[in-house]
Amino acid sequence: MLTKERQTQKFYWLKYEISAIQSLILNSPGIDQFVFCYFFPETDGPAKPLQLIAYGYMAASNQYSSYFDKLEVYNNSALELSGPIILSNNIISLANILLLINTPDVNGDKPDYLVFIPNVNQGHVFYNVKRFKRIDTGDVELLHDNDLDPIVTNPSPPATIN
Repeated sequence: MLTKERQTQKFYWLKYEISAIQSLILNSPGIDQFVFCYFFPETDGPAKPLQLIAYGYMAASNQYSSYFDKLEVYNNSALELSGPIILSNNIISLANILLLINTPDVNGDKPDYLVFIPNVNQGHVFYNVKRFKRIDTGDVELLHDNDLDPIVTNPSPPATIN
């Protein structure tokens, strides 16, 4: 008897440099939210990897910035998923982005880049966001203050992560 292989999709861990985030903020006057859209790069690989592109959204003018960033693949780490999954734009508020990039850890260090790690909740793909700093012996994760909830992307509309 033949067995069917399930179709899968590979979602990379993605790196977003703090300098690129600051440039997006500067080039998006009135930004309220970061919107992360899926991007399928040109590839000869059979894995069909999905990445993200970041745009600024300005609610007052109801428009997206023309300036955008493509998030880089991080250490070739990936989550491979089979359906059913729902791919929606993912959103992080400007306030939460500023918390991620400007809040020092217990040693007073701020991150050099963020890493977006794919996950699934109720069929929606979203991303856990971790902060990293470059040091001589290798990059290190900067932990949030214990009183803060971890910041994740919110696939929307219509999903909310509980």
